[in-house]
Amino acid sequence: MRCLPLWRTARCLGAALCAAALGLPLAQAHLVAAQKGTLNFVGDAAFMVLSVPVSALRGVDDDGDGALSRAELYAHGWSVQEQIRAGVELSGARGAAPLRLLTVEPAPLAGDRLDAPARQMTILGRFQLAASGGDTPAQNGSQPDSLSLRFSLFGTGPDEQAQDWTITRDEETEWLRYLPWSNTHTVLPPGWAVWTGYLSAGAYHVLSGVDHMLFLLVVLSAAWTARAVVGAISCFTLGHALTLLACAWGGLSVSSQIVEPAIAATIVGMAGFDLWSRSRRRVDRWNLRLALVFLCALVHGMGLAGALTGLTQWSPGSLPWNLALAGFNTGIELAQIGVAIGAALLVLALRRLSVYSSTSNR
Repeated sequence: MRCLPLWRTARCLGAALCAAALGLPLAQAHLVAAQKGTLNFVGDAAFMVLSVPVSALRGVDDDGDGALSRAELYAHGWSVQEQIRAGVELSGARGAAPLRLLTVEPAPLAGDRLDAPARQMTILGRFQLAASGGDTPAQNGSQPDSLSLRFSLFGTGPDEQAQDWTITRDEETEWLRYLPWSNTHTVLPPGWAVWTGYLSAGAYHVLSGVDHMLFLLVVLSAAWTARAVVGAISCFTLGHALTLLACAWGGLSVSSQIVEPAIAATIVGMAGFDLWSRSRRRVDRWNLRLALVFLCALVHGMGLAGALTGLTQWSPGSLPWNLALAGFNTGIELAQIGVAIGAALLVLALRRLSVYSSTSNR
């Protein structure tokens, strides 16, 4: 019987230990979805399984085919491991936790030969945690109070710019999304951190979303009295809050292929209604307009719910989920108020400039 080389035996042993800790069958340990990762805290260690694109590593693709062969992996094994250690870091108050038992394998697509070059790599590793009060490993299963996970192994392709992680510790579960401009997150944060984090996420979603911003500006474009502005924002807030809650707590779900065109239709429809109302000089248009704003906001709430679902996968009804929902909704409202105040100040400044120009020309 032919014996395996010592280094290959060590690699297999590391894969077996990580797979066993994560509850994975060894034969399927390499079957990790692209751009996914898991981190499972067990005792004084954290076990990691993730898939990263080959293009995230430098100087390993010798033939330039965008894939990693086993020959290339063996030739650059040390460099690959060093780049992975530099790109995935779990740290606490005492510094970074050492990453040990690292196993790296090419992950061919389903149907390909196991030795075929692959564009994704499966990585298994073990972080040794330190006790919160010192530099020695944690004893008796205690965990550091605050940990952060940094990930920077993003590929060059447009579909390789995000990495999703699932974090578990005992009964706690957290889902994190890493982006090149947001590559460090607190692991299983306290409640206040969840709330503030999702507050900023809600505000960012409104301020960066062209559709919600356009609709809000269309709504405000015909409402430059204080009473009209308050009424329009209140109807918009009430409408999208209702459907956001219905999706978050009631299980309401509508495909994004329907929601996104519907949101665009609300922008065009509201603008068309305002033009028609002005042409007809209808004096009773405000009550009807506020009702239309409310109905359109119901549609926008479905889009906001989809965005929230894409940011977190905590169990609905759990405390972290409720905190995330409250923070996300608060961030949306604060962003809307900020947009309304900014738009009002801009219009006021333009009006004063117009009056000043008219007076100067006389």
